[in-house]
Amino acid sequence: MPLPLPLPRVEHRFVDVDGVRVFYRAAGPETAPVLLLLHGFPSASHQFRRLFDALGSRFRLIAPDYPGFGHTEAPASFRYSFDALADVLEGFAGALGLERFALYAFDFGGPVGFRLAARRPELVTGLVVQNANAYAEGLSELAVETIAHRTGEPGAAEAVQPLFTLEVTRGQYEGGAADPALVPPDGWTLDQHFLDLPGRREAQTALALDYHANVELYPVWQRWLREHRPPTLVLWGRNDPFFLPAGAEAYRRDVPGAEVHLFDTGHFALEECAPEIAPLIADFLDRLAEPRPLRIAVLGASGQLGGEVAREAERRGHTVTPLGRADADAADEAALAAVLAGHDAVVAALKGPDHLVPRAAGALLAALPKAGVPRLLFVGGGGSLEHAPGERFVDSPGFPAQYLETARDQTAALDLLRAADTPVEWTYFSPPPVHLVPGARTGRYRVAATDAPLTNAEGLSRLTTGDFASAAVDALERGSFPRARITAVGLD
Repeated sequence: MPLPLPLPRVEHRFVDVDGVRVFYRAAGPETAPVLLLLHGFPSASHQFRRLFDALGSRFRLIAPDYPGFGHTEAPASFRYSFDALADVLEGFAGALGLERFALYAFDFGGPVGFRLAARRPELVTGLVVQNANAYAEGLSELAVETIAHRTGEPGAAEAVQPLFTLEVTRGQYEGGAADPALVPPDGWTLDQHFLDLPGRREAQTALALDYHANVELYPVWQRWLREHRPPTLVLWGRNDPFFLPAGAEAYRRDVPGAEVHLFDTGHFALEECAPEIAPLIADFLDRLAEPRPLRIAVLGASGQLGGEVAREAERRGHTVTPLGRADADAADEAALAAVLAGHDAVVAALKGPDHLVPRAAGALLAALPKAGVPRLLFVGGGGSLEHAPGERFVDSPGFPAQYLETARDQTAALDLLRAADTPVEWTYFSPPPVHLVPGARTGRYRVAATDAPLTNAEGLSRLTTGDFASAAVDALERGSFPRARITAVGLD
């Protein structure tokens, strides 16, 4: 008897997001790692149909249609822009309770998904990029000419109308394909059906004339990539007439570990190359679910925050070496180099007399290269954060006297790290300046590289010690925020 094929059951549902009836497809176990699939122009979630069959039994796949695309229904009052699409996507993630997911960004899915990632970086565990540009060198002359048209300019709306014709829609699928016989006609036929629905051409015209706003945000998205360094898999049809292979290679500039694959096909690479692409995605998602265990040394593991970080790291399966004063003088370069050798990362959560904290920062910067340790997470203080631009809490007249010496030492350590010419990829983690409270890990927090405290929806800068530790281990696992000061806030 033949074995049953592991084809997934695919759900087709709607959810209301601020008056937009968002259609989406979903498949896979509820407890499996989530991949949020963001489609391109002029398509919709149906473009992922083969990927659903290939991966939907092992992973949780979710693919929405944007307003103006596919089966999603938007009110006549909806104002189409890429910001508005990202607003709906953010609401969609919230409506479905998606707290952690890998993001698949294709074409329009890049500007929509990168906006969400920059707003809510804590949601994104990894990034699959398929012919979605975030770098100027990835734009062809044809793309630059198309993007030049803007809302309100004479003749701009008329100039983009050819984009919505069957000839162009079909050309996006077959153009650049190594073997057009492998590209089914269903995709462009269904896309054109949706393009020809009442009101859709007006929606697409508005988006075409807003595309320049995406290019203007490239530096913002590059900064997100550079700071967060999400695990990244880049898949690219090398014959894409709009987005050139240079745009694929450019991701390595901000995410040095990005994995890049070029395929001999065009823009809709999945149509022709799904058999080659699907296993790469499956392997990538497996690696996201099971990160490589790290060997982490924790200086100050007997303290509150050092202990919390050590316990969180052990909970995630990492090997932790707790180090106290009996193990090594934290300000002794040679002693540190000896005890830290063989580790992948060091956490320093220190305090002490005689300016121990800045002295230890200097010793670690000198010792870690000798020990072959590339990563340092330095637990700093909130006093060095700014209550106004250029005005630090520690310099305020009312700063509590009992914490002043420690806060000044922690500030000096931050200044030393920032001034250092070092191969060490350090991250200085400041808790909120006041409301770091004992409490368990909730998993609901936001982290950013900033000199000002972060606040939640109620305007409070509050974080539990459990979430502080979780965010610290996140940074170590992902290699995020190299050579930056970060802080965090709980979202509950």
